[in-house]
Amino acid sequence: MAANRDDFPAVTSRPRLVTPLFALSFLAISGVSLWLMRLEPTSEGAFAAYQAEVDARALPDGTPLETRYTGIWAVDWMLTFMVAAFLPGVAGADGGVRLQQSYLLLQFGTVVGLLAVEASRVKNRWRVLSFTSTFAFFYQLLGGAVICPLWFVAYTLTSVRKTYFLEGRGASSSRVKALVPAMVLGYIIPTLAMYVPYANIATTQYVIAFWQFAPIVVDLLVFLFRALLPSSPPVTPRTPAPGSESGDMKYLRRLYRVLFVTAALDHIATTGAILTSTSPQLGLCHVFLPSWERRMLGSGQAMHWVFQWDLCGIFGSALVWCLHEVCDLRRLLGARDIAGPVPALALVCAGAVALGPGSALAAMLYWREEKLALLDGRLEGRAKVA
Repeated sequence: MAANRDDFPAVTSRPRLVTPLFALSFLAISGVSLWLMRLEPTSEGAFAAYQAEVDARALPDGTPLETRYTGIWAVDWMLTFMVAAFLPGVAGADGGVRLQQSYLLLQFGTVVGLLAVEASRVKNRWRVLSFTSTFAFFYQLLGGAVICPLWFVAYTLTSVRKTYFLEGRGASSSRVKALVPAMVLGYIIPTLAMYVPYANIATTQYVIAFWQFAPIVVDLLVFLFRALLPSSPPVTPRTPAPGSESGDMKYLRRLYRVLFVTAALDHIATTGAILTSTSPQLGLCHVFLPSWERRMLGSGQAMHWVFQWDLCGIFGSALVWCLHEVCDLRRLLGARDIAGPVPALALVCAGAVALGPGSALAAMLYWREEKLALLDGRLEGRAKVA
């Protein structure tokens, strides 16, 4: 039987209230995170010990803080503050602070990968979503829980155009081919390197300082690997069918698998450490639940408070974005192919508990890519029978 135009439903506009509802949700998460991580603790004096250490350029035990990293005063000044903030979680005595911080940073790799993929899409070229290094600069400075929701706002507003999905999901094959080595060498390995017990604290501080540039290094490595790796055929707006291993899909699937495995192993190791330890510092509440009382006990606990809320804000906004994507894909592909928002949200939450929020997000990205490829195939079929 010949294909009928009605077999390929047209792309419909997003309901009018959906975009402002999600955008306001992301803005609320960003604003609350800024209050909880920066403004409220500062007003209550929670960061007094941290500020005193930076001013004295020394830790409470007399260990000097390094102040020269690049030779550029403004950069070194910011790095001194950032290294002092990360140091209790990297080399401090509280194992719970260290466990939570390393957990956050390894889970966050999936978010770095998400931003890199969306920047690689042809339709996002020279749009706000393509400037990942700018977002990276600000989330390293202010916190992912403050800035990542703003990226989700930008995505929500960019994708509201009816033509956004008509332009296809295609990404630059040469760029996505470079993403896996760039993520591994530029982000995952530097993150793991921070938690190596070095012979002296100065080396640890230099490694922490280098890590502050890791998300930007990912972009630089993508540029480098694009020049070194064999070129691929030019990308087209349309993509291979789901299940195909040609074009950019092969490399995107590979990236999502790497991000999933990294976050899952981190989650399993963290869960194992909590379940098998008898130390109060490695208790579930101490590791993950912010405490108004503990944050006043010194710079290490104050920074622990910041990183705990950072984890909540980053993956809270990512969870809302997953719901946003399910609603969009259900609208575009129909209820027959996409589960309802509530069951989908429950599945993502269950995955986050079982294997970590980074793994749940990576699995969502893999599934989303397959559905976007399916949408492209249907749009192409509609064009052929038009």
